[in-house]
Amino acid sequence: MLSNMNLGIETYTPYVYQYADTGTCIQISGLEQSELVAISMNSQYKEYSIMLEMPFKIQQILNGTEHCNEPDRAFQKIGLHKGPLRRFTGNATAQVTYPYRLDQSEGETYLRLEEENLDMILDLPDLSHFDKTDPTQARLSEWSAWAYRVVQHADIAKHVLMSHTTLLRDLIGRFPLKKFLLLYPEEEYSNIQFSFSENTVL
Repeated sequence: MLSNMNLGIETYTPYVYQYADTGTCIQISGLEQSELVAISMNSQYKEYSIMLEMPFKIQQILNGTEHCNEPDRAFQKIGLHKGPLRRFTGNATAQVTYPYRLDQSEGETYLRLEEENLDMILDLPDLSHFDKTDPTQARLSEWSAWAYRVVQHADIAKHVLMSHTTLLRDLIGRFPLKKFLLLYPEEEYSNIQFSFSENTVL
């Protein structure tokens, strides 16, 4: 899902947005190291869900290294950056839920996903209790507070996830459902049965 030109999926690039007037940008990455931890289909509510776990990496980079997008919420004036560029890593858990319907075409069953709902939980460790008299611990404490502040200025779920969850929605609809299920042979499926009455999936 992060790079497949045969399917029209461009190579994944981190999301980058401008960090005020500092001459630097904020780069968000981690999706490329994500792990699919759960898949579910709720036939009662017609919802298909996936859950991802990933590292959540925040890095300050020089403006001009990458194209910087405008932040969703403006920063206050900060002034040109001096000193080392900051970085911090936490974790994130994302749940993507799609309403769905099942269609039948030429004897095959297809899963048609509708517009997704995104829920992303960020876990950025609070290091404010670190010893401020120790240079290393003081720096980590300051950088953890900085990371928490800068992520407030971007819709992380939208910019980091949505382009790829939208691709997933389109991609799944291209293949019969039985082929899609075979992509995950380690999963245990039981009692997967579909029946059709006219144009309605029961």
